[in-house]
Parts: sequence; structure tokens; C-alpha cells
Amino acid sequence: MKKRILLIDPPFQKFMNFSKNGIPIGLLSLAGELKSKGNIVNVFDADYNPKGNPYPFIAKLNHYDEYLSGINNLDHVIWKDIESQIKSYNPEVVGISLISTKLKSGLIVAKIAKDLGVQRIIAGGPHVTIYPEDAFGEDSCIDSVIQGEGENVFEKALTEKIVKAERIKDIKKLAWPARESLINLKDYLPNDLGFVMSSRGCPGSCNFCCSESLWGRSIRFREIDDVLNEMDSIHKNYGTQKFYLVDDTFTLNRKRVENFCEGIQKRNYKWSCLTRVDRLNENMLEKMSQSGCSMVKVGIESGSQKVLDLMNKEINLTQIKRAANLLNKFSMPWLAYIMVGVPDETSEDVDKTIQLIDEIRPSYVSAAIYTPYPGTKFSKKNKVIDFAREEANHHSLKVLAGNVPREKIIEFMEFADKYNSNSKPAKIIYKC
Repeated sequence: MKKRILLIDPPFQKFMNFSKNGIPIGLLSLAGELKSKGNIVNVFDADYNPKGNPYPFIAKLNHYDEYLSGINNLDHVIWKDIESQIKSYNPEVVGISLISTKLKSGLIVAKIAKDLGVQRIIAGGPHVTIYPEDAFGEDSCIDSVIQGEGENVFEKALTEKIVKAERIKDIKKLAWPARESLINLKDYLPNDLGFVMSSRGCPGSCNFCCSESLWGRSIRFREIDDVLNEMDSIHKNYGTQKFYLVDDTFTLNRKRVENFCEGIQKRNYKWSCLTRVDRLNENMLEKMSQSGCSMVKVGIESGSQKVLDLMNKEINLTQIKRAANLLNKFSMPWLAYIMVGVPDETSEDVDKTIQLIDEIRPSYVSAAIYTPYPGTKFSKKNKVIDFAREEANHHSLKVLAGNVPREKIIEFMEFADKYNSNSKPAKIIYKC
């Protein structure tokens, strides 16, 4: 039976008026599959906020009380907007994507929907894939949960309480994300619509990441021609010129990257990606640079080998410096992801991270505070956080699971802000 479905990404950063770009690629992929089966589907990203403030890291810590105030005020304009969208669309089914930081707001979205008479409310996403019971707490209005990838099992959730989805072996058969289903599509910046996923899965097994729990370590690839055709369609329909490959590790397969570079160079698009330092080499970076790659994001995480080993990053400082050297050689803008506050990390380890950043000179630094998210190996060893009540996340000092003092974490955030304000892409190739 065909349904009228509204998929919602709950609000979080918008309560603090942070700038939030991009699209909810998972919900849009689900929408594409549901539409291919005859359902009427819209997607509402309640956190999209392209005109918000691009606050530096330390300011995000200082604005956190605005989130706490907003999420608990049901008269807030954000909640009223969600209520208005549900009323206007009048869906039979509401699907809600739940990551841990949005668990509390997602439960409120469910209550709003139920109070408006929605027949069935389904939750999916990383948090309830790991902890489905969190969707069914006291006063919860969620009717069912999908654990895992929802594209092929959504209909089961219309009648079953908990649906365990098998990993989709062949993602080549999935429909493209239904960007046309976005509510307020006209408000989206063209390049925000250029988020594209070409594979699912990551070969890494980092202790702070839940990717392995969600996707497994086996990688499932789409055909490069299909990825490029999707980009062409986005460019034609929305004028998008810049694309972001949201894969966990885009450069896993050297030949595949070369084929992509050859294809995208003919189109004259700009693009960026996320990868690991041990999955880059000189020949690959040269081709990426020549084909319009405008940013590479890599998980450096720490300048302490001890901490890298604690994280199970499976990389070493020599590999980090070698990759940075190559990125700077090709004048490739690049961003270094850093995490502070992991279990057994010390202030001295944080100092080593600062020293490494000053040495390898990334174009930008993205700083996060360690949080024991569900599905991570670290979470099994640390304090269990009730994300429905304790508003913990990687930009908050509310819950510190490690040993690094609060003052040291603030010091690092201030360092990252100052570095980003002064940084220019490195031109010098240093020895490593």
C-alpha cells in the first residue's frame, strides 16, 4: 500500500544559530527508494541553516546554553516550524533520523507528529541501530525502529516494532538521493546539493567511531560512471559546481580514483573528499589536483603516537607527515580532523598535537571533543551517557569522558581557532 511519507532530520545546531550546510544524504537516499516504489515522499531538514553564524570552536562551547534553552522550549520558532511543516504536508507516516546528538530533539519531533495525528512514526539512524530501546522510553511516541540501512525494509516498519535490516550488498541498484523531495528546496544553496556518496563502509576500526558497527569493514562501491552521471544531473537541475564525496574513505581504490579524476576533469567541476593518510600517494594526489580537487579532509586526530594507538587509528606519525608533505607539495588545501579528550590522553599528549599541527601546516583544523558515542569500542569502556537527557556531543564540555582537564581542552580549542584565523595553505615542503 502506497503511503504519504515525511522524513525529518531533527534540529540541533540551528538552536544555536550555527551555520549548517549540506543535505541529509541518508534520508534522501531512503526517499529515492521509497519514491521508486510509488510512495509520495518529502524530506525536511530541520537543522539546515546556511545563513547561520560560522562560529569558531570556542564560541560553540559558549553558545551551548542556547541549545539547552531552545530544545526545552516547545514554543521556540524551530518547533513551531516543524509543527507547521507536518500540518502542511499531512503525512500518514513520519520517519525520523536519529544520531546520538539529536536523540532528544528527535523524540520531541515524534511527539509533535503524534499529537498532530500521524498514524505511524518510524525511527532509524546510527543511535537506534545500536540502542533501539532508546526509542521506546517513557512517554515516547515512536512506533517502530529500523536497525541498519532502511531502503529495503521501510515497509516492514509499518507493521513491525523492530526491524533488523541486513546490509545492502549491491548499492549500485539503489535509486539516487531524491533531492527534489526536499522541503524548501528553493532555499538550498546549489553547492549544498552537491553532497554525493559513492561508497559505503570504511576499512578502519577506530575506537571512537561507530562506522564499523553500522557499515562493517567491507566496502561497497557504486560505479564511477553512475556517480558522475548523478553529478551531471545535479549540475543540470540546480547549477551545482562544487561537489563533496561524503564517503568515509574515498581514496581506497587507486584505479577507481584515477577513473573518477579522468571523468570529472572533463566536466570542470570542483570537488572535495574525506580519506585517510595511509590511503594517499604522490601519483594519486597529482591526478586529484589536476582534476579540480579543492579540499582533502583527513583524520589526523592526534600528534601523540600513544593516543593514535589508543584510538586504534592504525597509522603512525611518519605516515601523517608524509601525507601532509605531499598535500602541501601540490598546494592542495586540506583539513586535519583532530580529537582531544580521549581516554588515557594527557595534557602532554595535547601539547604534542599542537606541535604536530605547527609542523605539518594543514590549511585548516577541525577540532572535536571526544564523546563516547554508541557503537564505538571506547563506549564499552567509558561512562554510559543517556543522550535523551544529557546533552553531550563533540562540541560540548558537559560530559568529559577522558582525563584531559577542561582547561586544557579549552586551550586547544582556542589554539585551533587562532590557527584557522591565521592559516594559509602551506607552500613549503618540510622534511619528514
